[in-house]
Amino acid sequence: MKKAAIGLVLAVSLVGCKKKKAEENKEPVGSATAPMTTEGSGSAAMAGSGSAAAAEAPLTGQALADKYQKCVGMIGDGKFDDFIGTCVSADYKGHDMDMGDMSGADAIKGEFTSLKTAFPDFKMSPQLVIVSGRNILAVELTTGTNSGPMKMGQGPEMPATNKKMGMLMFHKLAINDQNKASEEWMYEDPLTMMGQLGQLPKGAPPVRPAMDKGWDGAPIVVVTADNDAEKKNLETVKKMDDAFNAHKVPDMLANLSDDFVLSGQSDPKDVTGKKDAEKDIKGLFTAFPDIKTTADATYAAGDYVVELGTMEGTNTGDMGPMKKTGKKVSVHYAELSKLKDGKLTNLWRFDNGMAFATQLGLMPPPGAGAGSAAAGSAAPKK
Repeated sequence: MKKAAIGLVLAVSLVGCKKKKAEENKEPVGSATAPMTTEGSGSAAMAGSGSAAAAEAPLTGQALADKYQKCVGMIGDGKFDDFIGTCVSADYKGHDMDMGDMSGADAIKGEFTSLKTAFPDFKMSPQLVIVSGRNILAVELTTGTNSGPMKMGQGPEMPATNKKMGMLMFHKLAINDQNKASEEWMYEDPLTMMGQLGQLPKGAPPVRPAMDKGWDGAPIVVVTADNDAEKKNLETVKKMDDAFNAHKVPDMLANLSDDFVLSGQSDPKDVTGKKDAEKDIKGLFTAFPDIKTTADATYAAGDYVVELGTMEGTNTGDMGPMKKTGKKVSVHYAELSKLKDGKLTNLWRFDNGMAFATQLGLMPPPGAGAGSAAAGSAAPKK
């Protein structure tokens, strides 16, 4: 279940960031059958502590999670100089999946400064922090009120809308031996944010309403134990992948709990229960008969499994009001599964709905101009 409802959007949606457009994002590489630990690398949210950090031994487990949360707090407090000096390596590289890349600590400072101008109360609130080796895999609730002008890529400056945004994003962070960030992979949906700010064209499908409350018990911290229970969870997720690529719907449903909830962040709402999940899956296979996924990296920690990969397919079938486009799509995704008694109880999916819509021809590429926006309706959900 790898894709979501998407709609048309003004071609101004570059999320207020000055990112250099890349032809392809670098995808983290790992094993689809066992937890992966990666040396080096980190994110815009990793920690060190000035000159003291240089002498600090590489952190692990809860200590690494604590550092991560400390640096996230610096972003919300607007302490960008402290953040750059203590949390980010000079050779930092960031990959906003299906959008673009950036490099260097100065690029991060510029991005967050611009974001704080557009959203003075911008805040990142950790919901789930998974520590796997020296990797952090985290779900963040990002919130803020657009009470300032927002610069979007090379496009015009957007005046303040005075509307609130609140949405979940996911990123994989890897850290170096100095406990500083050196690389990050981000999965977020600019289409949802622009919809919450009222910047989608008239008649566009709905997006998720702005979230103002996070998960119960957040922040939840889980450290990979590499035990038999985690390995069994990885096997279950692998079975789901195999069934999906074989288009065996009954086999997929067999791995879901009766109260299963699919929460695609580029969908307007959750899919709850096996019956609705079955309808969703069949609709996707009708619209994309050749759809498949490739898992590039998987991680297990406690009851959770994270999978990072790519979804590809050709839209040769209709789905609801959306007529077939005949176009191919290839987008990156991050999926977070929660399991109990060998079955998936929850699945959160993070992907770029704007990139999906652009590839289907339902909207122009970013920067093409609002006048070129195509008319159409929602793309398939998964």
